[in-house]
Amino acid sequence: MKTLEEKVALVTGAAVRVGREIALTLARAGCDIAVHYRESEIEAQELADEIRDLGRQAWLVQGDLANLGAVEAVMREAWNSATWIDILVNNAACYTRDPFEAAEAEDYETAMRVNAFAPILLARAMSRLADESQILPEAYRGQIINILDRDIVRNGTGSLPYWLSKKALESATLGLASELAPRFAVNAVAPGPVLASDDLALREPAGAIPLATRPLPSDVAECVLFLAQSSAITGQILFADGGQHLGN
Repeated sequence: MKTLEEKVALVTGAAVRVGREIALTLARAGCDIAVHYRESEIEAQELADEIRDLGRQAWLVQGDLANLGAVEAVMREAWNSATWIDILVNNAACYTRDPFEAAEAEDYETAMRVNAFAPILLARAMSRLADESQILPEAYRGQIINILDRDIVRNGTGSLPYWLSKKALESATLGLASELAPRFAVNAVAPGPVLASDDLALREPAGAIPLATRPLPSDVAECVLFLAQSSAITGQILFADGGQHLGN
């Protein structure tokens, strides 16, 4: 496993929940962090302060990933602030549970924009900036890590726009792993129903879990860290779901 000292990560949707834990885990491992957020400015600033308290650098990057015309600007701002980006974690997501009959065309469009197209465009922008850069480290290899969902392996009901967009991102992960090699490794983490600290999450049904334990944000973050540190993994999906993808 390679060290992450002096590496720089852009984490989308980093201000809260799983994204926050991913950012902190990478910072503890030595990364400087570009903290992307859409509306959670106060939480993003608090996270940036916490990262700086760990002795790492942090930058805030605001952007609405549903606006595909602005996606490249998010990467470019992060890149220019930090000089380069080593690790891109596509964590930001749009989630709906609209029944099929209630989902409108715009629900599908928004989910695809945020959950699939934006990660693809961020990856393309990262690759282009790496090609343009004159000051990359000699041993530079970018890491792109997409956050999926364990539902990619089953045909669930009640959230078709979300499910389709995550399936698209699964396919993009595999396609980009081929397209961007050898300069970039592209992998994904597929969490199950992540247990948060609030009462609502405790009451939320999770379904059968073979390991009888719902994953924590830290479990997802540790998978991201593992992939970010690897020198020989690309085109892989790690399930952090207590075994739910097994279909038991």
